[in-house]
Amino acid sequence: MKIKMKLFYAVAAMVAIGFVVLVVSFYKLELKSTEPPIVEKKVPTLGLTNALIQTEEIKQEDVNDVVQMTGKLAVDSLRLLQISARVPGRVDKLAMIEGQTVSAGQPLAWIYSPEFIAAQNEFLLARRTAKTLNTETTKDLFEDAKATLDGARNKLRILGASQQDIQQLETRGVASEFLTIASSIHGVVTKRAIDAGGYLNTGDSLGTVADFSSLWFLGNVFESDLPKLKLGQTVDIQIMGSQLARYQGVISFISPTFDAQTHAVVVRVDLANPKGELKPDMFAKAQVKVGLTKLPVVPRVAVVQDGAQSFLIVKKSDGQYQRVAVNAVPANDSEHLAITTGVHPGDHVVVDGGVLVDRSLVNSIKSAVNPASSASSKP
Repeated sequence: MKIKMKLFYAVAAMVAIGFVVLVVSFYKLELKSTEPPIVEKKVPTLGLTNALIQTEEIKQEDVNDVVQMTGKLAVDSLRLLQISARVPGRVDKLAMIEGQTVSAGQPLAWIYSPEFIAAQNEFLLARRTAKTLNTETTKDLFEDAKATLDGARNKLRILGASQQDIQQLETRGVASEFLTIASSIHGVVTKRAIDAGGYLNTGDSLGTVADFSSLWFLGNVFESDLPKLKLGQTVDIQIMGSQLARYQGVISFISPTFDAQTHAVVVRVDLANPKGELKPDMFAKAQVKVGLTKLPVVPRVAVVQDGAQSFLIVKKSDGQYQRVAVNAVPANDSEHLAITTGVHPGDHVVVDGGVLVDRSLVNSIKSAVNPASSASSKP
């Protein structure tokens, strides 16, 4: 009886152990099936013939070290003229509209002002008095009259009369009914603040004239590039989306503070605009050449774009291809790009057929990651 009981317990123990081993093996199998396969970064030739693919060895060259900027054009605030009234009065006539080109000395408005008329009469009276006292017997009185005349002439200038207006007043001998307001610069009327018939107090604005023969380019520079810039450096500027030629300007101001949101510094560039082709608020990109640096250089056609990321297809010594993310910047000519990260001189990159190899690499990686999905997508 005891022998039978021992045999029964032994058989039961072996069955239990076998069941546990079976459960553990099944769990490991399920766990292994859920783990993604390891994807190698390098993929073989993928059946592509050498006739479709050409490679070239990367060479290192001296490349211009360039600071890139983006920004927009703005009006040079030193070339803005605010036309304001120096005497109270009513605007009788206007000869200025927004967008109009005006010349220096061109009349823009005529103002009826009793104060200006009174100042003219004071000048005429002082002139007649000085003329009357200009004798040997009244020499002392003439000096006083002459000082009064000079004061009356200066008052007319303060009220806005030009030297030509005063000369015409002396010739005419009668006060003019209107004060003529003229532009003192050549430019474009950018704003008109009043209509004919309106009344102006001293200091009120009639409008604004801007000289666009010189503009500002306001660019944003990041903190890492700031030490490379200094006042007086030449800047090459290209208008975005335009066929206009490149322009050159000079850095005239570097902001002492950072923008709180972009953490960039505003750089101001003086930009000549003699032909008037450039307009305020045009978007532009600019670059400043700050020296030379040695970088790997590749043909522009070798760089493959995938969204915002740039890639090079590198051929390894074992004949496999590798998709390498790189940072590409302009080289010394438009046919090449300099690479700051990702590859090294001596590497071989695909210069013809790169897009074909890139698509094959991407598809191979997708198949390796999810073979079931790749198989189901095949007809």
